[in-house]
Amino acid sequence: MYMKISSLKPQPILTSWTTEQDCFLIENSSLSIEELRVHLPYTEDEIRVRKSVLGLVRRQRQMNRM
Repeated sequence: MYMKISSLKPQPILTSWTTEQDCFLIENSSLSIEELRVHLPYTEDEIRVRKSVLGLVRRQRQMNRM
């Protein structure tokens, strides 16, 4: 009666974002979504998701608490 623990392998995150675009988003994360859309070829939803993946949403919340 042993439970088999399945080994979860990390799934690679497939993205079309370049390193340069990620850097721009990180450096300018305080800009509004509309301003980011001017400089990045992505939709509002794609930018929001990428900010979340990069941890920028959590970071912004932490900075607002201070």
